[in-house]
Amino acid sequence: MSYSSEEISEEQLAALDDLEMLRDDLISELQAINQYEEHLLSMESEEAVTALERLIEEEKEHVAELLRLIQNLDPVQAEKLKGIV
Repeated sequence: MSYSSEEISEEQLAALDDLEMLRDDLISELQAINQYEEHLLSMESEEAVTALERLIEEEKEHVAELLRLIQNLDPVQAEKLKGIV
């Protein structure tokens, strides 16, 4: 999305910056989940497997929280997620 400085207020610009950072964070959380799940496939230590399974659950909680924040800041995204969440 591209806006000229006359079309968007500083508050709106700040919200867009926040959304960009939150979406980057969401990507990182999803990548962490994928990496942990991939590592689980080759681990032999039950202790390590249990720890990664716990971490995966925590990352999924982070994903849910980030999605909630994104929905609060982006009404269009909230509407899109309404039908699937």
